Amino acid sequence: MESILQIKKGNRMLEGSVTYEEGDLIEAVFSSQVDVTVGDQLPCLLTIDYESVHTFEAVVVAKESNRLFLFHSPTAVEFREQRRRYPRFDMDLKGWIQYPSKEPDSLFSVHSQMVDLVNLSLGGLAFRTDKPLPEEQPILFSAELHGRNRPDGVIKAELMVIHERIEGPHHLFGCTIKGINARHFHNLRKYILQRQIEERRKVKIE
Repeated sequence: MESILQIKKGNRMLEGSVTYEEGDLIEAVFSSQVDVTVGDQLPCLLTIDYESVHTFEAVVVAKESNRLFLFHSPTAVEFREQRRRYPRFDMDLKGWIQYPSKEPDSLFSVHSQMVDLVNLSLGGLAFRTDKPLPEEQPILFSAELHGRNRPDGVIKAELMVIHERIEGPHHLFGCTIKGINARHFHNLRKYILQRQIEERRKVKIE
């Protein structure tokens, strides 16, 4: 399926080929270098397979020679429908989970433990731990995606476990995000977008 992207810059209409489209990010390659600046908001017309046509506004988030990376935020309805299409990235990061303690002699009503974050997407994540979790318990997950003392990388989300797999001495839990506040959602969305751009920049354009 071929997708053609037309962008309007002033009185000029420029046409390129879409080489990647996932989540909020569109990558397009043009026949020559495009005179735009990172941060420009451009009217766009996307033609898919010469049949379906979509118009929208997109922001230039990165550029490289004749290649543009455009941020296009879907509507609330589109986001709910397309959330599973967002990319999932492998992670090697520590995180924390909290859930109500069921131990009668526990001094604390909440149990906390460190876990290994295995992968992450806008809609869910997977983590590894050395012990099982109580069933049907709300789990609060937190992590610092850019390391310590970076508020723009902090995420906290309520999770729902959807599957569990035992890998040797470890338990791997796949979870969907049930709740996350606006600030932490923004941090997560920005992180996913940055990872997408980083990985696409490694792709060689013939």
